[in-house]
Amino acid sequence: MERKNINFKNKISPTGFIVLVLLSFLYAHPVNLTKMSWDVKKNEFKLRFVSYNLNKPLKEEVDAQNFNKTKVFNYTLKHLRIDGCKLIPEKIKISKEIVVDEYFKSECKNKQKYKIHFDMFFDFDKTQKGVLRVIDKNESVYTFSPAKENVEIKINSSKINFKDFIKIGIMHILTGYDHLTFLLMLMLPLILFSDKFLKSFIYIIEVATAFTISHSITLSLSVFDIINPPENLIEILIAFTIFLTALNNLTHYVSFKKEWLLAFLFGFIHGFGFANALKELNLQTTDFAKLVFGFNLGVEIGQFLVVFVTLPFLYVLIKRFKKLYFVLSVLGGIFGLLWMIDRITGLGFMPF
Repeated sequence: MERKNINFKNKISPTGFIVLVLLSFLYAHPVNLTKMSWDVKKNEFKLRFVSYNLNKPLKEEVDAQNFNKTKVFNYTLKHLRIDGCKLIPEKIKISKEIVVDEYFKSECKNKQKYKIHFDMFFDFDKTQKGVLRVIDKNESVYTFSPAKENVEIKINSSKINFKDFIKIGIMHILTGYDHLTFLLMLMLPLILFSDKFLKSFIYIIEVATAFTISHSITLSLSVFDIINPPENLIEILIAFTIFLTALNNLTHYVSFKKEWLLAFLFGFIHGFGFANALKELNLQTTDFAKLVFGFNLGVEIGQFLVVFVTLPFLYVLIKRFKKLYFVLSVLGGIFGLLWMIDRITGLGFMPF
């Protein structure tokens, strides 16, 4: 498809909406993520986001009939600042009609540390995130969110921080509502049908281990470019695994003693989801394998933290109020179904 400028309008026609949805499938890119890269040696700064976001912060600034590059650059520079550096706009490109790439030249003072502020789209969408890849002697990755708008980066650092990727993995699972819901659906029957707390705990550890083994396989296959299914398809399938697991809680087609099998099979799908999150960081480094391990380790730590914290409360509540098991299973099934519909249609009505 040819790259060309497009019109950003305050209102979108039904036909335009359908086209936008179809194009989203062709070029999967999260609406709530801004990807940035800064090549310090080449003085090049690149920023990528989905044009959908422009309709909100620039609703009154961008002309309804024309895409004003100057105003988009101005909006970006208002929400992106590097102390000691000046970002000079160079060009804007549109990919697949919906993805905007902005290119800047960076003129910086010779410093070892730089403070960076980023808060694009944070004011109207608290799920927005920014990921910055800094390319220098080594590569480092930094993340921004409404709770973390400022970071300090070091230039010419000796190595990429392995601990940072453990933290990113932990935060991914703790904020990954789809993965958490799936884990909760797996836990419910293991609690209800176990006569002792210790048995529930052992069953859940077995299920979590099966899930870990399978998702680690597909995570590795995907990030090393061996198998790469479409990102949007994986999002749909993850929602489908939530729906099916919740449905199984109500039908007991697979007994609770074989829940590990569900976790193992569906874990392959979730592994691709974890991989997509990691690949969004756009890493290209000789330490890539180590960083993948760090991220996966963080996911496992986050997963077991959730189990350890929630299991005692869930065990007491479900044993005392058995109807809660059915209520949570039904809610989980509805959640998975709605999530699946949202991903298929691209309507964006789910808040996550």
